[in-house]
Amino acid sequence: MARRLVRLLVTVAALAVVLVAADLAARGYATARVERQLRAELSLPADPRIDLAGGSFLWQAVRGRFEDVTVLVDDLPGEDVDLRDVRVRVPEVDVPAGVLLGRAGTVDLAAGTVRASVDYEDLARRVSAGGLDVALARAGEDVRASTTVRLLGLGVELAVTVAPALDGREVRLEPVSAEVAGARVPLSRAEDLLEAAGFGGWSVALDDVPAQVRLEALEVTDAGVLVTGVLAAGAVDVR
Repeated sequence: MARRLVRLLVTVAALAVVLVAADLAARGYATARVERQLRAELSLPADPRIDLAGGSFLWQAVRGRFEDVTVLVDDLPGEDVDLRDVRVRVPEVDVPAGVLLGRAGTVDLAAGTVRASVDYEDLARRVSAGGLDVALARAGEDVRASTTVRLLGLGVELAVTVAPALDGREVRLEPVSAEVAGARVPLSRAEDLLEAAGFGGWSVALDDVPAQVRLEALEVTDAGVLVTGVLAAGAVDVR
């Protein structure tokens, strides 16, 4: 009896290993296929990463519904600014059996969340398009913008502390205080110097964010600004 029990346990353990291996293989095949398609369609420099955290892949495949799906993109190039560390999380994704077998079809996505970062370098490049070479760096909860302007025929450093704010699909940098050559000056004086230098303004449009995303919040970080929003429910054609 003991020998039969041991044999049964060994068989069950072996079967569990096979099932886990099959689950992992199926998961790897499906996610790799989607990752390759996303890279091609979005012209990404590298494959994104897809995380399926809803449990057994095979069980979810049988149901045709995957839960807690996250897509991670290190770099999403855009015409205006690049989005870094993009994270899209969707609580439910309905996938027809045909799509899982490699055929074309439509995948339904529940509403989810999105977050992405915009580097100071990208923001500064867009702001600098206004006529001055501007550098940006974190200053606590605000951002310090510095440039060089002409004053009495000399080049002097002008620094403006700005508070980033989200205005729809635009990052607005609202001036808070200013310094010229290290000395505090009224904002009106700094604005006069900037206007005389041909500076165009303190806003950066995020036109490369998909229309299905509604941006809701902005946070200052060491590397740039972090924007978060909501992804509308919808359908995606898979070929």
